[in-house]
Amino acid sequence: MDNKKKGLPVFVGVACVWMGTHFGPGVASGTQVNSFYTQYGLFGVGCSILAMCLLGYALYCSMEFSRLYKTYDYKAWGSTLTGIQWIGVLYDISFIVTIFTALGGSLNAVGSLFSKLLGLNYWVGVLAVVICTMLLCAFGSELVRRSSSYMMFVVLGILALIVIIVLLFGEADFSGSVANAAANLPNSGSLLTAVWNAVLYASFQATVVGNISSVADGLTKRSESKKAAITGIAGNAIMLVVLSLLLFSYTNVSGFESGSIIKEALPIYAILDRMHFQWLTVLYVATVFVAVLSTAVGFSFGGLSRFSKIYNKTGTKSTMKNMIFIGALLLMCCFASIFGILKLVSTGYRILGYINLPIFILTAIIIGRRKISKGYLKEHHVEAPGVDE
Repeated sequence: MDNKKKGLPVFVGVACVWMGTHFGPGVASGTQVNSFYTQYGLFGVGCSILAMCLLGYALYCSMEFSRLYKTYDYKAWGSTLTGIQWIGVLYDISFIVTIFTALGGSLNAVGSLFSKLLGLNYWVGVLAVVICTMLLCAFGSELVRRSSSYMMFVVLGILALIVIIVLLFGEADFSGSVANAAANLPNSGSLLTAVWNAVLYASFQATVVGNISSVADGLTKRSESKKAAITGIAGNAIMLVVLSLLLFSYTNVSGFESGSIIKEALPIYAILDRMHFQWLTVLYVATVFVAVLSTAVGFSFGGLSRFSKIYNKTGTKSTMKNMIFIGALLLMCCFASIFGILKLVSTGYRILGYINLPIFILTAIIIGRRKISKGYLKEHHVEAPGVDE
């Protein structure tokens, strides 16, 4: 692939697929950030960096393995990596549960925000995401990489603007939040708990291996895999730190509908609603829609790369069949969305963390790292283009 002709470097596109999957409504709404970081105070804020470094290294090992061994879906990745053919069943279970929790929460966030702000029926926002995702995913990995990149630039830019405006005109009370952390956040004094939650966070996010492997075909050398991982770590960690600090600074502010910013289902929306900047709230809802779309595209294409082999037995791609598959997948996620984003994030993601830690994180770091090493490649006569570049 001639990267120069594609505008953005491939490693940026791959990193943006990761960030796009990560910066769904759980992060953009603040729900995920509250559940895993803010409630643990400043320890939690610092541990968000730890989580992204752990996940980033696992993803580097994963994408480099996919590049070298040409495993562009998570079943092929797992069976080739471990030598266990049936392990793909575990990945299928994890990936399907992740899709239902992540996309279910995504669709719930959009439907709820459209209903609260615009007075539209809950299902209008849900249907808009479904249609856009079907169209973007049906036409291949290159479009997914490029669309994820541009959507992420929009999300990051607008979230940065929102954070600045909230800090300038909002009620953030950082010093008060630090002084009263013990009273407002009972879990804020536990470093070990904060570290373990960071590990669980990295683990449930590790299902993105399926998304990353599905677009790793564009990587041509090891340096690109490293750059993709470093770019993803930096982008994800910076945004997590900024959002967790913002939400932490509101833990000493009273008057929220649920009693505390930590208990709000959509905490960032709750902050904006208090500021009465209608244009900013509208802009935020539009941003969440783009973030949800980015997440839906990433996970849907990962599922498409894995399961399209079942109905495309001849090896030829069918755009119509792909669109039908994605539509059916998202329709099932619509029903999962009824449980609500708070329950899906706080309960579903922690369960996934325990499942994914051994089968994704540890497998990628322990076995994957060994099998992409130059010594192993040379010893086993594995063709390894670009390992020295």
